[in-house]
Amino acid sequence: MCGIAGLIAKKSIDQKKYNAFVTSSDLMSHRGPDYKGVCQSDNVLLIHHRLSILDLDKRAHQPFASATGQYRAVYNGEIYNFRELTCKYKIEPKTSSDTEIMLESFVLKGEQAIKEWNGIFALAIFDEQTKQLHLMRDRFGVKPLYIYQDDEVILFASEAKVILNWLPSFSIASEALSQYLWYGNTTGELTIVEGLRKIVPGTQLVIDTHTGKILKEKRYWDINSIIQQDISEPEAIEQTKILLEAAVKRQLISDVPVGVLLSGGIDSSSIVAFASKHYEKTLDTYSVDYDYNIGGKSELKKAAMVAKRFGTNHHELRVESGDVVDVFSRLVFQYDEPFADAANIPLYQLAKACSKNKRVILQGDGGDEFFAGYRRYNVLNSYWFWRIASFGYPLIPEKRWRERIKRLRFVLGQSDRAKQMAYYLTEEVPYKSPYQVLNPEYQSNVDDEIWYSDYLQAAEMFKNLNRVQQLLYTDTHILLPNRYLEKVDKATMLCSLEARVPFLDNELSEFALSLPAKLKVRKGQKKYLLKKALENIVPREILYGPKRGFDVPFRTWLRSDLYSFAKDSFRENTSGILDFKGLEKILDIHRGAKADYAALLWKSLVLTYWLSIYKGKIKN
Repeated sequence: MCGIAGLIAKKSIDQKKYNAFVTSSDLMSHRGPDYKGVCQSDNVLLIHHRLSILDLDKRAHQPFASATGQYRAVYNGEIYNFRELTCKYKIEPKTSSDTEIMLESFVLKGEQAIKEWNGIFALAIFDEQTKQLHLMRDRFGVKPLYIYQDDEVILFASEAKVILNWLPSFSIASEALSQYLWYGNTTGELTIVEGLRKIVPGTQLVIDTHTGKILKEKRYWDINSIIQQDISEPEAIEQTKILLEAAVKRQLISDVPVGVLLSGGIDSSSIVAFASKHYEKTLDTYSVDYDYNIGGKSELKKAAMVAKRFGTNHHELRVESGDVVDVFSRLVFQYDEPFADAANIPLYQLAKACSKNKRVILQGDGGDEFFAGYRRYNVLNSYWFWRIASFGYPLIPEKRWRERIKRLRFVLGQSDRAKQMAYYLTEEVPYKSPYQVLNPEYQSNVDDEIWYSDYLQAAEMFKNLNRVQQLLYTDTHILLPNRYLEKVDKATMLCSLEARVPFLDNELSEFALSLPAKLKVRKGQKKYLLKKALENIVPREILYGPKRGFDVPFRTWLRSDLYSFAKDSFRENTSGILDFKGLEKILDIHRGAKADYAALLWKSLVLTYWLSIYKGKIKN
């Protein structure tokens, strides 16, 4: 688990520029503090920052050369089935690392090998003979990979800050700005910087390094390759249990100690149940409570119950919020572009605490998308009931719930499926446009942009599915990689901590995605099938007890701890993009609890701070 970067010069450039890019890559040294490797072949530069997990010896350092010397690779990730591939392809390894097997299997089988890699990865392979560079990213986008190109160079990196630091200047992409104001992050391949994009999950690029042309950009895997199957409930339950256990066992492979983040929920508890069974040592589990965890929503008791049940070495961590401004500032820079999911703050604090004695942790992302863990799936499963019931929103006395049901009425009333999904997955609505925080000049730039373009694409891709299945697939296609996996990777890797996700295992995910929605959403119950599969394994109090959840209190912070910080940040904004007077007005409205503008204010604050970091580089 590491950081990779590279430069391809389309034209002759001074060696100082190559060297400057190598130096710029140190901005992601947290991804790989153990070793920095660099190699240059004419106009191609490869850089690797290593976090040693498998084969701790220097023989596994990167850039890694193939047995023949023709290929060189820089690789971020893990391939958990590398030992099986070693046998299948009769490879005689010189190391015990998955890097070597990844590279040699690619040399032997090319794209066919990529499809067989069961793991999480972003990597680059350079062929010295053909002068072609191959870039690849895993199926669901667990590991990030950015690419930038202009007339002079092609750049790629695990973290975009490496590229942005090297560039003398750049422009803001208006369509991505639109997406950000609606969602708090960009979606698809777009980033907020013109010319910089994310390589889409499940994609392979081939670049001719002589000309700088992209010869091929192809999805080697996507959700549409999944064939829906007709399977009985008992069969689905049994198979889910078998595949989840196999996935957890597979991802315990490591030459350093492994731990599990235990929230007390179903997903993390199931991982603990199976990991404790197959881990050779006593398993370490980690739970956290925050001093800002208000309303009695702590899950420490439930997590402790699971830890006791499975005999883990359990750690309860307490995190204080006194440094929230410093953490906020650090994370805005770490996330490369504006990213407004406030849950990254407690996640980073937890990761920092865990990283004191762990380099690898398992956690439960993917379970909600694959097994229907969000309330919205049940709402769509009872679409007409909720559509009619939502007309009663004026009768709800509590203001915040009244606004939420009013918004639900608006969402369910959309006849266009793309818009329905797009509006469902944002807190914003057109009648309180998020563009109100922009200066008039920028409002005219973004109004005409199709901010939900990726949802239009998803609606077309999944048009033959029912509402619930369509949303499950859309969440997996858009929300999972662009919000949740991005959040986890950047927060944990800042602490040099590798986060593994057993629910995204190839075999388990393909099976879960192939199941009909009726097996997952049943009588208003979330995760029906997964709960059935885990009966007699995970305590019933976890499976069927109330889920308290945890909300980061950024709404309260904006009225108290962060009020002055936000006001000063808005006032000092000199980009010309945001409207200070308008922001100050809604900040005061929010502080006085006259209306809830927290989501929009948080996005604006993150954007303002990010713009201040790069104010010397942004073109107006």
